[in-house]
Amino acid sequence: MTPSLAITVPVYQEAENIENMIRQLEACVSVPHQLAIVYDREDDNTLPVVRELMREFPNISLLRNCHGSGVGVVNAIKTGFYETRSDYVCLVTGDCTDQPDAIVPMFELALSGNDLVSGTRYRKGGRKIGGPWVQTQLSRWGNWWFGKLTGLPIGDPTYSFKLYSRRLLDAVTIETEGGWAISFELSIKAHLAGFQMGEVGTRWLDRQLGESKFRLAGWLPEYLKWFAWGCWKINLRRCRGPRREEGEGE
Repeated sequence: MTPSLAITVPVYQEAENIENMIRQLEACVSVPHQLAIVYDREDDNTLPVVRELMREFPNISLLRNCHGSGVGVVNAIKTGFYETRSDYVCLVTGDCTDQPDAIVPMFELALSGNDLVSGTRYRKGGRKIGGPWVQTQLSRWGNWWFGKLTGLPIGDPTYSFKLYSRRLLDAVTIETEGGWAISFELSIKAHLAGFQMGEVGTRWLDRQLGESKFRLAGWLPEYLKWFAWGCWKINLRRCRGPRREEGEGE
């Protein structure tokens, strides 16, 4: 039987972090789950480490990036979303920045009726530790202003650490082309489509090993695009009333 929870982890050259991440996750996540590690290329140095751990943890699977061009974080995330068929999918990074002790509380909140459950660094129980100062300020204040301008019920929509229901993933069309902004897009579209959302405070800890793959300059335009689009669409709906507009879930 397919576990009702899949945890998907896009990776690229994470040999230094992946064993620690998997062991932490497996120690914290007490509910049955599939752990899907998504990779682009067979020469990724993450793979030998994962294959060795698969002997110890039979719930681990390796998924080759098979969406779009078959490379890049957006296509890897889509592969994790759509090539697993569990009722819920949790997106986690492979660099030990997302703390897996939040996954079970997120899953329980989803089972209580939330189709999107977000980790939050900026509300009760949340904390962001380390990371570049400029990136932290843009993230903190960008999320704060978006909430003020739209009334979005979650406080950290740009954060990638989220859990989604299958019915939400099947109901929306992902358009993001750059990086981790996919989580921001899905938060906005879930709200517009009337899906219930919740959040769990969690700690984000800057990576201790290896080089960050986050590229602020390259991905910032994508975040700004969804910031502007979300403010426009959500406030347009406010003016027109609660009736869902055609295409808002797409």
